[in-house]
Amino acid sequence: MNWRRNLGYGLGLLALIPAVVAAEVLPWREKYEFLTGKGGQEAVAAHGQGARVNGMEWRLKSITEGELQEEFSRPLPPRTKIAVVVISVKPLTDQGGKWFVTDGTCKIAATDKAGRIWQPSFRNDLAPKSPHSPTCRAFDANYNMVPLPVGKELTIQTEYVVPADAFPTLGVQIRLTPNPATVRLNP
Repeated sequence: MNWRRNLGYGLGLLALIPAVVAAEVLPWREKYEFLTGKGGQEAVAAHGQGARVNGMEWRLKSITEGELQEEFSRPLPPRTKIAVVVISVKPLTDQGGKWFVTDGTCKIAATDKAGRIWQPSFRNDLAPKSPHSPTCRAFDANYNMVPLPVGKELTIQTEYVVPADAFPTLGVQIRLTPNPATVRLNP
């Protein structure tokens, strides 16, 4: 009779293990998807085409080579170039416009055909001053976040220091939350 009692305990533990694993893993799923770009929706578009996801349309406007703006700037590492990336986003729905003032965030990165990824540079001497936004946020004259009206375009400019061999194949990857999505804008 001992084996029947032990079998009952064993089956109970077997049922409990998946529940404990799910309780530990599921809350981290969104963070994992955001950090790795895996999971959620994915939209891909070629240069000049729009990628639509979560009620917004994203476009790659241009990727140009920049140059140091100040004579006494810290030099770039050898065999690197400055990539000035200009993208735009336009809400297609009211919900897409409200994303700009809710908990939504985006993480923009430059990518190449080999799968390498670069984060934006924090240096402010890589490109001339621009009227474009450095982030995925829309602000009013008092620097308060505002929803973007349906159909109004927000232009975003970011700068990267990338290897010279990667420059010809650069594209952009944008990871969005809270509804996990990845937008890939190819050259």
